[in-house]
Amino acid sequence: MNTPTLGGELTLMRTELLGLSFIPQHSDARVLDQLIYKWSEARVMIGKVLTEKYGALLRTGWNLSEKEIARDAAGLLGGNFHEFLRRP
Repeated sequence: MNTPTLGGELTLMRTELLGLSFIPQHSDARVLDQLIYKWSEARVMIGKVLTEKYGALLRTGWNLSEKEIARDAAGLLGGNFHEFLRRP
């Protein structure tokens, strides 16, 4: 997944298919150094996808609160994983 365009398209597709109930970052990193830069790139991609999706919602007349956006971002940036770990 070293191709940013492909990573962004996959993140967008997953968002459209799964909503926000997934863990958007996976890594094929071989060493810790790769994981750090890949996570930085993934956060940018996640931000672009959220911006696009929220823009589409706003154009339909949907009202978004800062609290909702913060909730969604927190879920995608780690909260969904922690929630998954608490499941039986």
